[in-house]
Parts: sequence; structure tokens; C-alpha cells
Amino acid sequence: MTLAEHQHISLFGPVACQCTPEEAENLALIRAYRAAKVADRSQYRGSGFKRHRAGFQNIGDMHGVHHHGDDAIADRENIVLEMTAKGDRVWAIWRVVGRHTGDLYGLAATQRPIDVIEAGLWRVEDGLIQEAWFFGDELALLQQLGMYPSS
Repeated sequence: MTLAEHQHISLFGPVACQCTPEEAENLALIRAYRAAKVADRSQYRGSGFKRHRAGFQNIGDMHGVHHHGDDAIADRENIVLEMTAKGDRVWAIWRVVGRHTGDLYGLAATQRPIDVIEAGLWRVEDGLIQEAWFFGDELALLQQLGMYPSS
């Protein structure tokens, strides 16, 4: 197995680590996917792509809405805190930062700032994302939007 050195994104700053060429390609794919606007992400997904869980799925379940567009957080920035790969899997943790400017899983725009943690796991095959799971801090999001009391 040939290993390639790359910069691993870590909470502690860039860390040199070794991965297979496949893992390096998968990391690059997910970095590009995270940086893309929601409307442009389909180019990174395989034709049989399956999202098993949305990041804020419980909020979506409450409102019967399981998607959102770029207008939900028009100035959205995904600040990746940690990212790693093993074989065909990539894991990441990032901050979703922006202003709530449109419908977000059934929540009408509040114009309030958002800064919440989300985590994701992707399975990559043939250079495209085939499966994904996302987990967001839904309580923090609702508190920041003024929809749930802060403690």
C-alpha cells in the first residue's frame, strides 16, 4: 500500500499525516463538497446517492420538511474543524456560520445569526459520494433562533 502525506485538518491546526491515494482523493472530494453551495452539490454525488440522515432532521421531521436551499442561510460558511478518512469513509466536524435568511427545515427566516456544530460521515465510491449521514446540534440552533429557551 502506497501512502501519501497530506495536511489533515484538526482542531489543533494542520497536521501532516499519511493516507492512501484513495483516502487523499476522498478528503479532497469532501472538502470541495463542503465548500460548494447547496444547489451545486449534486455534482459530487453518485446517481444512487442516499442521504440517511439530515443534519437537522428532527427539526425537519417536526415540520415535514427535509431539505433547504441556499437562501436558508444565504451567507453560510462551513468552517471545517476536523476531517479524517479511512478507506472509503470520510468523517468531518464543522461549524455552520451565517444568518438565518430563509426557510430552514420549515423554520421561517428570523434574520438571527447562526453558529452551530454539525458532523458528517460520507461513503465514497468511484470518486463520488454514495451515502451520507449528518448530525447537527439542533438544540443550539433552536436556541440561537429564539425558538427554545437557553439555560
